[in-house]
Amino acid sequence: MRTSHAMAALVMMMVVFVGSTTAGRFNESSAYQTCITTPASCTRLTLSSNRLTGTLPSELGTLTRLTQMYLYYNSLTGTLPSELGTLTRLTIMELFDNMLAGTVPSELGGLHSLSRMYAWRNRLTGTLPSELGILTRLTAMSFNSNRLTGTLPSELGALSNLWHTFVNDNQLTGTLPSELRALTRLTHMVVCKNAGLCGDIPAGVTPHANSVWGCPTALVGTLLGSECPTSTPTALPSTSPTTIPGSPPTGEHPLKDNWFRKRDVAREQAFPQKYSWFRKQAKQDEDKNSAA
Repeated sequence: MRTSHAMAALVMMMVVFVGSTTAGRFNESSAYQTCITTPASCTRLTLSSNRLTGTLPSELGTLTRLTQMYLYYNSLTGTLPSELGTLTRLTIMELFDNMLAGTVPSELGGLHSLSRMYAWRNRLTGTLPSELGILTRLTAMSFNSNRLTGTLPSELGALSNLWHTFVNDNQLTGTLPSELRALTRLTHMVVCKNAGLCGDIPAGVTPHANSVWGCPTALVGTLLGSECPTSTPTALPSTSPTTIPGSPPTGEHPLKDNWFRKRDVAREQAFPQKYSWFRKQAKQDEDKNSAA
C-alpha cells in the first residue's frame, strides 16, 4: 500500500511540472501530451525555448487546473484559441517571441486569475478587446511589437493592479483613454512607435521606461501634446532603430515573414537592454517557481 501511494505521489510531481523537450510540433511534445492525458493533475506547462512549431490546439482549454503557461521563444504559428479563456486558474501566460497571428480573443476576459500576460513580438492584428479590462488581478501586460490597430480600450482603466504595460511598436491610433489616469500603481507604460497615439500619459509613469525602449523621454507627461490632432497620420512611420533594406512585401508574399523577422533581430541588436529585461524576469520567475 505504501509503495502504491509513493508511486502515485511521484506521478503527481511529474505531471505538475511538465516541460523540457526538443524541436518538433507543439501538439506532439511529450509535455503537452502528458497534460492532455492527465488534465486534472497538470498545473504548469513549460515549453519555452524549444524551437517548437505548429499551432496552439483548442484542447488547451481542457487544462482547467493550469496555473502557469510558458510557451515563449518558439516558432508557434496560427491564432490564439478562444478556448484559452476557460483557464480560470491561470495566473501567468507568456507567449512572446513566436509567430502567432490573428486577433486577441475577447474570451481572454475569462482569465480572472491572470496576473501576467506577455504576448510581445508576435504578429497579432486587430484591436485589443475591451474584455481585458475585466482582468483586475493583472499586474503586467505586454503586446508590443505586434501589428495591432485601432484605439486602446477605455476599459483598461479598470486594471487597478497594473504596474506596467507595453504596447509600443504597433499601429495604434487615437487618444489615450482618460481612464488610464486612475491607474495609480502604473509606473511603466510604453506607447511610442505607433501610427498616431496622442493624449496624456499617467503622471506616475517613469521616464526611464520610455528611454529604455528607444522612445523619446518627452513622451512622458504628454504624447504628441495633450491636444490630439484633428486627423491621424495614414502612413505608419518607420519603427526600426536600424535600417532594413527595402519595405516588407505585401499580401501573402513568401518573404514577408522573413522581412519582419530580420527587422525584429535588428531591433534587438540595437536595443538589447529592452529584450534582456524580459528574459531576465522570465528566467527568475521560472527558477522561483521551480524551487517552490
